[in-house]
Amino acid sequence: MKIAFEEHGNQVVFRIFDFDSKYEDVLKMCFYEKDGKSYIKNFSKNIMNIDHIKAYFEKNAEEMFSQLGYFKPIPWEKALLGFVERMQDTDIEWWLTGSCAACIRGIALSPHDVDIMVESKYVEQISEIFADYIIEPIIDTNGWLTKDFGVIFLHARIDIASDPQACLDDPEPVDCGPYAKEHLEKIMWKGYEIKVPPLQLQLNVNRKRGREDRVRLIQEYINGHIHFS
Repeated sequence: MKIAFEEHGNQVVFRIFDFDSKYEDVLKMCFYEKDGKSYIKNFSKNIMNIDHIKAYFEKNAEEMFSQLGYFKPIPWEKALLGFVERMQDTDIEWWLTGSCAACIRGIALSPHDVDIMVESKYVEQISEIFADYIIEPIIDTNGWLTKDFGVIFLHARIDIASDPQACLDDPEPVDCGPYAKEHLEKIMWKGYEIKVPPLQLQLNVNRKRGREDRVRLIQEYINGHIHFS
């Protein structure tokens, strides 16, 4: 896999080429656009620390995409712990969603990344705390499913998203939407208190996506924790 950067006006293009075909689905999943035999993503060249981000991307992109494709081990616990430790002395409100939110309860779902939700007012602060680890800048999505989105690579990929939009919960609540945000639960993990969405929402999401193995594991966990009076 090779990486190149190009500037066009106010934009910088992150270009990925000469990659093994096994990466194609991974790049599509990460919203890279096909451009001939390459995949690209555009960012503003005026983003803070963009030169450092480019260098970090070039150094770590193949490792990140390899983990996302399950071609290499995913040290999600190490990534999550690194994130939690750096957030301890801040006033930033955040919560964990996705498969890692189930994993810290003790359900083995084999996550390929760590999904973090925050409020948009904290994005600048997070960008400063993780300045050395940003691999895709945390930027305004201009009307996507969350207000901001970006990626940290700290041992494993950590997606940062802010202010989930109401459309996420249509037709039913999901584990990363406004309903989940208003019904968070607290889980102790490795000595840290972490906010996560209700497990029922994660069950619903995985059932909707046809992930039957995950549905079975979550349902077995729920059944094992039902208390009869």
